[in-house]
Amino acid sequence: MSVPETKPPVERVTELQSKLYQAAKRDPRRCFHALYDKLYLGFVLQAAWEQVRKNRGAAGIDQQTLEEIEALGVEAFLAEIAQALREKTYRPQPVRRVEIPKGDLRERKTRPLGIPTVRDRVVQAAAKLLLEPIFEADFEGTPSFGFRPGLGPQEALAAVEQHARRGFRWVVDADIEQFFDTLDHQQLMASLRRRISDGEVLRLIYRWLKAGYLLDGSYHDTDQGSPQGGVLSPLLANVYLHAFDRAQQAEKSFVGRLTRYADDFVIQCGTRLHAERALAWARQQLVALGLRLHPEKTRLVEDREGFDFLGFHQRRVQLRIWGRESRGLLRWPSRKAQQRFRDRLRQLVGPPQRLREDWSDCMTALKKYLVGWCQYYRHGHGREVFRKLDHYVECRIARNYARSQPTGKKRKRRTWLQYLERLRAWGQLPTLAVLQRGPFRAYRGQAKVRWRAV
Repeated sequence: MSVPETKPPVERVTELQSKLYQAAKRDPRRCFHALYDKLYLGFVLQAAWEQVRKNRGAAGIDQQTLEEIEALGVEAFLAEIAQALREKTYRPQPVRRVEIPKGDLRERKTRPLGIPTVRDRVVQAAAKLLLEPIFEADFEGTPSFGFRPGLGPQEALAAVEQHARRGFRWVVDADIEQFFDTLDHQQLMASLRRRISDGEVLRLIYRWLKAGYLLDGSYHDTDQGSPQGGVLSPLLANVYLHAFDRAQQAEKSFVGRLTRYADDFVIQCGTRLHAERALAWARQQLVALGLRLHPEKTRLVEDREGFDFLGFHQRRVQLRIWGRESRGLLRWPSRKAQQRFRDRLRQLVGPPQRLREDWSDCMTALKKYLVGWCQYYRHGHGREVFRKLDHYVECRIARNYARSQPTGKKRKRRTWLQYLERLRAWGQLPTLAVLQRGPFRAYRGQAKVRWRAV
């Protein structure tokens, strides 16, 4: 007698997510009350572990890494988590807060990043697997594109381009100030209770919000906000701002098109008057949520002047060939994105001595970064920007390579331009232009939501 094969954890999770999504879609007012018992199912925790392992990440305050857990045994690790959840003895630990660079390195600006322990990340990933299809049923049809399955920056940029082609020329370029640090916990829990009535799941989320953080060995409470770096934080942010999206759709007098990606959004309007009204409306709605617009990053602009959104500078330009304005927006990497590219390149190439000793490792890391950067920014009109950055890459490597050569009387005197020609002849300089022509798969449409099609 043949033993039936057990479905892999991913397929079982997909079926569970499909049922949750379809139930939430059928009844928009339904509250789900039996979710906690599914949180510690073996296949759910296994799928959550696979997501955490795929995303890698640093260790939390307990200094336990993914490699250590794999060495000790993943099954025992997940069994311990399941037992703690089943017996309701699980308690989240404080996150480890670090300051990471923000924007231009020369400005020395930083933003806080919270790193939960691996144990907490696995439980948060399991909770996200259950909650995401429920709230995704409400998110569909809204102008939100950030941290949603099947959607991403390219879809948001395509929506902005489509609105521009329809004649929405005035843009409210806005950014919410310290969004993840100023979320009101009570309003967030109220938003969750509209769909979730399981008290154990709600208490678990509330404990994550109130877990606090450690900074330089000192413990700090968290009275508001959600840590950037948490697995569940992006979903909670979308749940919190869902009222903002729905208010825009319900406002009959609102004339404009909203495109939001997390805490960064633009509102495209037909006239300056409509844009001014939209800006006042956005301020009013965010104040009701306990948020405020960033005074320096929020402005009202016509798309002829251009604006930055999701790392791209977008502008309606004058076409030289046809002698008229472009119908839509042209986009290319913004100045901030180019400066971050140069800063990162200097870090990867390093000092001349390092380039000479670890040439292979430096080139491998550099090519990996160029591939990722090119894969994102190749969807636009950045050929001229790519050419300039290619020149910077070649000159930077050639200069450091020339300075790394040994000194002495027998050393052949060569300028860095001569070394540049030699490196080009050897074909050892990775460039964006070569990668842009490479066999890349299109970004749009690759990330599909499996549980919708079941």
